[in-house]
Amino acid sequence: MPQRPAKKCLHCSMHRKTGNFCSHLSDAELENLSNKSRTATLKRGEALHSADLLTWPVVAISSGVISMQHLLEDGRKTIAAFFMAGDIIDMRGISSRNRGHLIALNKTDICRLSPTAFEQISETNLDAQRVIWSNLRTQNYRAMDHSADLAKKQALEKLASFIFECRGRQVVDICKNSVIIPVRRIDLAEYLGMQPETVSRCFKDMETRGIIEFKSISHIKILSIPTLRRIANGDKNTQNMRPSCKVLSYG
Repeated sequence: MPQRPAKKCLHCSMHRKTGNFCSHLSDAELENLSNKSRTATLKRGEALHSADLLTWPVVAISSGVISMQHLLEDGRKTIAAFFMAGDIIDMRGISSRNRGHLIALNKTDICRLSPTAFEQISETNLDAQRVIWSNLRTQNYRAMDHSADLAKKQALEKLASFIFECRGRQVVDICKNSVIIPVRRIDLAEYLGMQPETVSRCFKDMETRGIIEFKSISHIKILSIPTLRRIANGDKNTQNMRPSCKVLSYG
């Protein structure tokens, strides 16, 4: 995992995308943070090791997906969270026992932010501070929603909820009814507490019923947002519904 000084901030989505943390920094703040931070590119399956997190506990994701994984003694694993482009992972003060493992699920570009510079900016730059707190609150709310999904929802309902989660988080500029699923189905199954075969069957069920359409293995077009929303919310009356293609105008 090669590291290099973070000299190309202007080409990084954390700075380029309006609303992200670095887009709110002054030139002086950005230069100081850049000089003291380090960037890295992770391959699929590559982890952010505990020893590294002791020195670099604050990680910003420029592109790709990082998972928070917990491993059991018998080799079973669960994915507790997905972190995507624009997210800041703040592991300061979290013991290694509770930290879990941060593992890239595809090619992922990250910036290891200097804790000192990050803390200074968060104390003096109110706009950046608001972005940090908003990011952490959103992560917290997402974790609560995910916990409720795992506890109460059936497989089809959980998958429908995840499609909406991806729709709300995606940073690519595509049609509003299109969704990119940014992870492989085996990883999605771990996140939703399902078998990969069940994920595939649920996708096929929604496609057969005319709720979604696959443009590619990872690109979905939602043909009926209202029906998909009712499934995500646990409406059992949608079981045999076959929505008309006329619902394409819903947003």
